[in-house]
Amino acid sequence: MRRFLLISATVLLTAPMTVASFAMGGAGGGMGGYGGGSPAMGGNSPGFDDYTMAIRAIRREDYAKAVPYLDRALAEKPNSANILNYEGFAHRMLGDYQTSYDYYQQALARDPDHKGAHEYLGELYLNMHQVGGAKQQLAELTRLCPSGCDELDTLTKSIASYQAATVAPAANATTPAAAPTGQ
Repeated sequence: MRRFLLISATVLLTAPMTVASFAMGGAGGGMGGYGGGSPAMGGNSPGFDDYTMAIRAIRREDYAKAVPYLDRALAEKPNSANILNYEGFAHRMLGDYQTSYDYYQQALARDPDHKGAHEYLGELYLNMHQVGGAKQQLAELTRLCPSGCDELDTLTKSIASYQAATVAPAANATTPAAAPTGQ
């Protein structure tokens, strides 16, 4: 039984992210190195702790289910920038932008160079139609990743997609309607 659980945990922790999670900004936001045995989390056990369960729920895009797990993980490790970052992510995906913002700020207060928090905060700014804020986070990622990184690439693409989507409707609105023909 123990071997089955270990194999199951290994499969879960090494499974690729879904395309949907990339489209929603799940790429690079600190997902690397997650799990119960992550040295960054201070755990050595391959078991399913609250943080691991939260990541599983996030991967399934069940953000409401992830929040209680994250809350318990944060109670155990209140200074974890990773947990705070995922609290922000889950709340952003639930549409609670103020709470999301607060968690990202807390994550960055603990670790000002947390690339995932900068990426996700930039995406939150796009959700709130604040391109300037997103570009500030992009500048931080440019500083943190002079040779490039996934977080920088993802936020760059998110900003470009946002700008393309906002320019297209504006261009259509200013195009004069075709004159009626043959009357």
